Amino acid sequence: MRYLRILIISFGVIFLFLGLYTGDKIYFMGLSVIISLIFYALITNVWVMLDFRYLHNITPQEVSKGDPVTLTIQIHNDKPFIYPYIKVFYKVPESVLSNNFKEKVLSVLPFQYGEIRENFICSLRGEYALGITHIEVRDPFGLFAFSTSLVDRPYYKPLNLEVKPRILNISSLPFPQVQNEGSTKHEFFATEEPASLADIRQYRYGDPLKKIHWNISAKLQEIYVKNYETNAQSQILVFMETFPFPSDGLLRYQIEDQAVECTVSIIHYILAKSLSAQLIIYHRQRQQISGRSPEDFHRFYEYLAALPFNSPFSIDEILLIESSGFSKGQSIILVIHNLNYRLFNYLCQFKQSDIHPFILFIHPSRQVDNKHQRMIDELNKRDIPCIVVPVNERLDHILERTL
Repeated sequence: MRYLRILIISFGVIFLFLGLYTGDKIYFMGLSVIISLIFYALITNVWVMLDFRYLHNITPQEVSKGDPVTLTIQIHNDKPFIYPYIKVFYKVPESVLSNNFKEKVLSVLPFQYGEIRENFICSLRGEYALGITHIEVRDPFGLFAFSTSLVDRPYYKPLNLEVKPRILNISSLPFPQVQNEGSTKHEFFATEEPASLADIRQYRYGDPLKKIHWNISAKLQEIYVKNYETNAQSQILVFMETFPFPSDGLLRYQIEDQAVECTVSIIHYILAKSLSAQLIIYHRQRQQISGRSPEDFHRFYEYLAALPFNSPFSIDEILLIESSGFSKGQSIILVIHNLNYRLFNYLCQFKQSDIHPFILFIHPSRQVDNKHQRMIDELNKRDIPCIVVPVNERLDHILERTL
């Protein structure tokens, strides 16, 4: 198009000079044709820009991480001339995270429409504003090129896509090893006090037979089990660090996504066993969610799905505040991205006080630096499980290899 533009302008200049030099009308006729083409190109471009019609949509609009999504953009030409060149700029999750745009060029015949269909996989949880954002229009001769932002127009509506965290199927969680005559591993199972019967509930698959309340079951003609209160030591405390990771790029989103995925999967595992869990988050203020059955999981999940990582509190500051409420024998799970010496010392003190921490250290890769590796090795030596979780690996696979 660049050479065509140069050619048309050159012919116009030649016709002008020849017309003035010779006075021959044919040169002025040629010049008038070229001027008409220029006006046609200008008017059609301006018309398209002022009356640009499109449709865009995504299906589905709410998905979980790893689900496929389809973005469709239709450019409608209801005018009696061709759209020879329209460059469409649009956003998908990948371009949102990298602060870039995807682009495609279309030509649309009169009274027809052109379509862009983009299939993609949502690899990170979050809320995304997707769809067409701006266009660039050119005429058939390459004389003019105009661009405009559709986002600034009053009728513009972005396509909002909500990507929920993925829930992994965790088969077990490690408890600090207890060295007796042999080395055995335990899991986070709450202890139930027989003297503290709270209520009854209907039988769920996996409930032990010894919990069945036979008298009530006989009267109601359905199987009911005894629901015991859990003691303070049996409640599992879960802390997820939401202090911002020191990076503004894609890595920060990956760290946050992995932390949320690990946390929701762990809580799902705990509640699936009808154990008592409490999530403690320091956002702008202290927030906690408690539950003890699978029915409670939805509250945890919805809260974590949209949780921003902008807490002013580091994980070691949070533990300093919360530690006074820890009970002897308490189990705590930490999902962190910052492992420092202050936190290391707290964890060692907890272990000496018969408090049992379990740490998931979210990290950009499997390889950690020497400082962090020394702390991890020392924690594991002290029966404080600390597992490195790279951003590009699944927690369930890591636990299967580790346990």
